[in-house]
Amino acid sequence: MRAACYCRVSSQRQRDAHTIASQLRMLPEYIARQGWTLAAPADAYVDDGRTAKAGHLEKRHGLLRLLADAADRRFDVVVVVALDRLSRAEDMGERGQILGALQVAGVQLASLSGETCDLRTLAGEVSASLHLIVAAHANKARREATMRGKLEAIAQGRKPAGPTPWGLTYDRATHAWGLDAERAPIVREIYQRVAMGESCETIGRDLDDRGIARARGGSWTRERVWQIATQTTYRGEWRADKARGLVVPVPPVVDRDLWQAAQTALTSYGLRGLARTRHTYLCEGIAVCAVCGSRIAIASATGPSRGRRPRPAYYVCSHRLRPPRSGTRCDLPMRQVAEVDARVWARLAEVLVEPGYLERALARAESEAEEGRDWERDLAEWEGRLRRLERAESGILARYRRGLVSERAMDAELGAAGREREALERQVEAARRQSAGAARRRADAAGVASRLAELRARVPGASQATRRALLVALVPGLGEAVVRLGAWTVEAGLIVGEADGMSASAHARDQASVAGCRSERRIDKVLRVVA
Repeated sequence: MRAACYCRVSSQRQRDAHTIASQLRMLPEYIARQGWTLAAPADAYVDDGRTAKAGHLEKRHGLLRLLADAADRRFDVVVVVALDRLSRAEDMGERGQILGALQVAGVQLASLSGETCDLRTLAGEVSASLHLIVAAHANKARREATMRGKLEAIAQGRKPAGPTPWGLTYDRATHAWGLDAERAPIVREIYQRVAMGESCETIGRDLDDRGIARARGGSWTRERVWQIATQTTYRGEWRADKARGLVVPVPPVVDRDLWQAAQTALTSYGLRGLARTRHTYLCEGIAVCAVCGSRIAIASATGPSRGRRPRPAYYVCSHRLRPPRSGTRCDLPMRQVAEVDARVWARLAEVLVEPGYLERALARAESEAEEGRDWERDLAEWEGRLRRLERAESGILARYRRGLVSERAMDAELGAAGREREALERQVEAARRQSAGAARRRADAAGVASRLAELRARVPGASQATRRALLVALVPGLGEAVVRLGAWTVEAGLIVGEADGMSASAHARDQASVAGCRSERRIDKVLRVVA
């Protein structure tokens, strides 16, 4: 029998204990003792540090490969250390998704305990399902017990779990909090310097130059200094459970006056702390990369850095900023936000202010919506058929009274007529609604024209927020994205970039016909949605 191994650990602690390595050793040995053949390398289906609780199935790539290969009949049995390695999900659907895929493929389950479950039999299905149900409930009970322990520790002022805040100490034996003799003065210094108006970036560079070590290593970034300068921990309130708002009292490193002075200083200097300046970028959150399809992010400086002039904001592919683990860095060039936004708005404004353009598109959309269907004619036809059906029913009753039709025949004919009547009544009602809707749309034409005129009047002086709202409202249709950014791209009639080695004017001339055609088709869609 052909066998495959599935190995999984769910936590960093288990990973550090090398339990994947032990599974990779024990499972092939068990397969050999059973006289089975290893159909794939032992490490072909591994989920290292992947939880088996509900809602995380898509992250278990090893299991997904296992189920796909099972469907291809590449092995006959899956061997695991214990069946709960497959799932501890409390979601019945997720458990069924795993076991059901193996059952359909005719694959059995085996564990190191010596048990083999043939999912095609009632006994095997019940045994495997029971193992996963017990594992799910045991996991739930363990989680609830852990949470009760944490809540009790918080209520008693003890540290329930996690690292001790930087600058403080905690003795697990006596449950006593204290101040770190070396780090607490550094925290106090950070608050004093921030309160005096010094930037977090300058403080971070100074701490690096002095060789002050962080708890987890690395350099003192501006963000790290800002995090310390804004934590309530250092005024004596450690948030042990943010979701529930539970706080443990700890020894304060700074007094409340100094803590509040630091917050005031950070707020007054928006580039350094809490109240950051908000910018409205036209394509932020609604653009994707034309090269790899990833989200377009914003790369912008938060202010002057080390005496240099602030750089402008750029649109940049998120896979250029942070390459995926399995893949290469995207090579889409960065585009200045101001340049791209100007091109997008220029094209959209051109469409909006062109005389008669939106009206023609609206008329085409309306004609397409009504094309091939005369609802008033259909209404008259169905009402006529309904009247004829009523006359036929009266004729059947008259024949029955004269004895020309038996009672059974009359019942059959009236039953068929009743079903036809119900269908005709539904068609008549639908035709009445459609006819009334068409009349309302024709009556609204004058109102639409006046609203378009008002829209055009506002275009020249539109704010950035209004421009973005118009872009999102008028140019849907690219999935979740409105704009697709590339080295140069024409989408929905919007020229949002520039061809390498080609001037903007030359590129616009070369693409004019394409842009015009695409924009007309897109505006047709837009106005059908808006109307």
